[in-house]
Amino acid sequence: MRLGYDLGDGEFAAAIAASAFAIHSIEERKSRDGSEIPVSRTRTWKDDRSLTIESAAVGRPSGQTNRTLSFANDQMRKGNSQKHRNAETKVDAWERSEMEKIRKRYEKMQYDILAWENEKKMRAKLQMENKKKDLELRKERNLQHYKTKVAKIDHTAGGARTQMEEKRKYEEKAVKEKARKIRSRGKVPVTCFCF
Repeated sequence: MRLGYDLGDGEFAAAIAASAFAIHSIEERKSRDGSEIPVSRTRTWKDDRSLTIESAAVGRPSGQTNRTLSFANDQMRKGNSQKHRNAETKVDAWERSEMEKIRKRYEKMQYDILAWENEKKMRAKLQMENKKKDLELRKERNLQHYKTKVAKIDHTAGGARTQMEEKRKYEEKAVKEKARKIRSRGKVPVTCFCF
């Protein structure tokens, strides 16, 4: 006994075949271009299975029963493939989220490395600038020390020159004075070359 179906056996088989063909062509179109086409089914797989069992009980020809059973198996396979697709979709989503986590983690590590690098370079630059300033200060001090030393040397050398000049003038004056005295007396001093 079939519940809610007023079709004859041949018409019923044709209706099942037509719905199977429609479902199959929709599934093919989905897999080909990825488009979603809403399908409203009036029967579930359980309904088809119960119809197959009923049709076997009322004495359908064996070929028609086998077609109905193969349709039920096809429906079961499609259900399993749909579950498999759902599982793949979940796996794809998980993979994307894990890849995103890894990408973010490595981006953060890259940022940390860059920050560390910049900080170390900045410190090295500051140290170089400080050493440069220190060297410039030392250079200035050394230059000042050199100038002071040179000034002292110039002062000492100038003083020595002045003394030497004064001594030379004094000796020349003494010689001139002695020569004047000798001229006035008329006697030439005798120089003794004793051996």
